[in-house]
Amino acid sequence: MKHIKLYTIIGVLLIGSGLFTACDTDFENPNNPTEDVVLGTKGGLFALATGIRQYYSVFALRQIIEAPGITTRELGVTNTFLNINELARGGAELPSESGGITNPWIVFLRAKGMSESLIEGANTVELSSGTKSGLLAYGNLFKAMSLGSLIEMFEQVPINNSADGAAPFSDRATVLTTCIALLKEARDVLATTPMSDEFKSSVLWSEFNMEKTINAYLSRYELMAGNYDGAIEAANAVLNNSDATISMWVYDANNQNPIWNRTVNSTDLKPQTNFGLLGAYVPEAGDERVGFYLGADLGFANADAGGQAISEMLGFFATNTSSIPMYLPGEMLLIKAEAYARKDILDKAVEQLNLVRQKNNDPLGVNANLPAWAGDETNQNAILEEIYKNRSIELFLTGLRFEDSKRFHPNFVVPMESNTTNERNRNYYPYPSIERENNPNTPADPSI
Repeated sequence: MKHIKLYTIIGVLLIGSGLFTACDTDFENPNNPTEDVVLGTKGGLFALATGIRQYYSVFALRQIIEAPGITTRELGVTNTFLNINELARGGAELPSESGGITNPWIVFLRAKGMSESLIEGANTVELSSGTKSGLLAYGNLFKAMSLGSLIEMFEQVPINNSADGAAPFSDRATVLTTCIALLKEARDVLATTPMSDEFKSSVLWSEFNMEKTINAYLSRYELMAGNYDGAIEAANAVLNNSDATISMWVYDANNQNPIWNRTVNSTDLKPQTNFGLLGAYVPEAGDERVGFYLGADLGFANADAGGQAISEMLGFFATNTSSIPMYLPGEMLLIKAEAYARKDILDKAVEQLNLVRQKNNDPLGVNANLPAWAGDETNQNAILEEIYKNRSIELFLTGLRFEDSKRFHPNFVVPMESNTTNERNRNYYPYPSIERENNPNTPADPSI
């Protein structure tokens, strides 16, 4: 992994201490911008950019997947640690002091702050035009990714970190608009001023195409915002790109796959059998994605956390050095399917859905290899339900099911009491108590 060992030290210095001790109360204020010591030189900015990547791939990605995965039954709890059991039970009793929600909050604010520092530095340090454009696009991408992850979990979030800890909060629509604007700016600056070879060799890695990744996340957030034409356009930009590279988070012995570490290397969590899906959402017989992601039966989760059947972890999380995709090609097809369905262009929706169902040559090996859908092609709701089912399987443990459940099933009434069988046990998480203690702008907690 290029530069990763060198910049691990730099990344640790940047992120500071005390970020992962969720039971302590003397937290570093996560709204503070990251240290500015590196912002005055080009080499410092390159180090910060690589530190962001290391931090995001190891620490942030765990938070993207773990809490939503427990909340939506992708992961079964197999240990008695309080944080993960609180998430498994959910409901109104989920406390604001829980490390299960505090850790994501801190980690994403820190990643966002690092990105903001990179953007600031790129605008102030003397750089060649192609190096500046590369750093700005990279910073925008990581800031958008951090904001997007936050707004999938919390009802309102701060768009910009604040040195005094009193960052104002913005609602979901405003945050998504900001994510989209950041990504469009990143896309456009690269189109106008291509990134320099110096930036590429100093910051990027071989398993990463920044242009495709920007468009993939743009497509995702356009869909979440209800901008269906924009979602289709951005997805097509990914699918039609002549570069076959699929952007991956890559790992080594020093920077290990964080989900492997939580589901294989520890006794805390295991994937639920059948992806945690029940009833009509259970995968069809012969769906080869089951065998891609899940292995042998491993018994059951803790009874207090639901006692669900659990399976061996495979797929992108099977080993400590397994690479994890930053997005899946199948997500782009399913975005198009959903966008067409919501636009009531049902024939095109079914066409895209069947490209996923019948896929047998996926570059990452995520192949359903099923026949074409046999449902009612004139029924919008039936099509959307089949899309939801396929998203739940194809995009297993990408952190997206929490968002998907709320978008596809907005009228589902989440019970106030704890629940370990519903498709989700919260709509949004309460704001961590450390934020409320430090930031007077913290909104009231959502009811559920």
